[in-house]
Amino acid sequence: MGRNILLGVSGGIAAYKACELVRAFRKLGDDVRVIMTEGAQEFVRPLTMQVLSENPVGTATFDPTYESQIGHIDLARWADVVLVAPATANLIARMAQGMADDLLTTVLLATTAPVVVAPAMNTQMWNHPRVQANLEILAATPRHRVVEPDAGELACKEVGPGRLPDPHVLLQAVDQATTEPILAGKRVLITAGPTREFIDPARFISNPSTGKMGHSIAQAAQAMGAEVLLVRGPVDLERPFGVDVLEVTTARSMHKVVMARAEEMDFVVMVAAVADWRPADEKAEKVKKSEMSDTLKMERNPDILAELGQQFGPQSSSEGPIIVGFAAESRDIVERAREKMKRKGAHIMVANQIGGSRSTFGADSATIHIVSERTVTDYPADTKAKLGRALWREVVRLTQSTLAP
Repeated sequence: MGRNILLGVSGGIAAYKACELVRAFRKLGDDVRVIMTEGAQEFVRPLTMQVLSENPVGTATFDPTYESQIGHIDLARWADVVLVAPATANLIARMAQGMADDLLTTVLLATTAPVVVAPAMNTQMWNHPRVQANLEILAATPRHRVVEPDAGELACKEVGPGRLPDPHVLLQAVDQATTEPILAGKRVLITAGPTREFIDPARFISNPSTGKMGHSIAQAAQAMGAEVLLVRGPVDLERPFGVDVLEVTTARSMHKVVMARAEEMDFVVMVAAVADWRPADEKAEKVKKSEMSDTLKMERNPDILAELGQQFGPQSSSEGPIIVGFAAESRDIVERAREKMKRKGAHIMVANQIGGSRSTFGADSATIHIVSERTVTDYPADTKAKLGRALWREVVRLTQSTLAP
């Protein structure tokens, strides 16, 4: 079940970016309602937001039609979180003074939900002492979180701070506002994506992994308060906001990084689809097709999960991280995951399906089964973002006694 997201849009040029935010939240399965100030409607029509959110849009405090469907006080109670994006200097001033002179400011005073404020304005306006003083008032107010604007070239051609951050940054801020910090103080290493094993500069062996699950798990851990290191193979994904990222290509390069950093972590989550084999003789120059053999001699890559299990797993005497492995299977998913957990020496194994219409590779959703020594917890098909949060809640539950200070 998704969250109830209330998006407040005020009258800045960045108002058009709110359309992207609505689509992003809806893609995650969240229910979105939008309130637009009078100024915002000069940049984006309410009908656009209504179509994207699939809900009526609030524009006036005393709109009889809107109030008959969901009153402004009911709306304040309905919201799990409020995101104000963009927040203009004018709106920030009115919020700081506790004014209730339109629908948005009235709801902001009435709600008890967390409020995430994303300022966007001209650089000189952003730097003005009164604007900064108003932001300090908001930041000191319980439940309020202020997201720093990005720096760059603005619509007015000035260069400096004042740009509305990209949607993935604001989505992460909303995640943090709505997520219990159950990983506060913990250090987490997560691997994601495929590896590539080169035959020559033009050819390599790999797999269809996109890294989406690993990125979702990393974003969830960061939102829950962890210090996160993401070790990722070649993927076409944005770097998760607030997460340290190390780029690798081959299984051996991933092995080197993970084994060097694992001991300092509280959790290591091996989501990456690491190639089991590599060409025995990688050519420095491209091999002509006419010169290629019908056979390719291969050799095994290091088994990162097995080494982690041997060094830190349940049967090891060494203190170290909780090891969480992933088992991508095409049949007998849970049974094979349990066998892999024992064979590799992991504390927990997450099983998911590859192949067929329900394959996790490349998909935005998945079905997972979290396998421990005594239990199996099944999660039906859902977005990978939600499954990332669910996974951490279950992993923390299973390991609370182990990690108790």
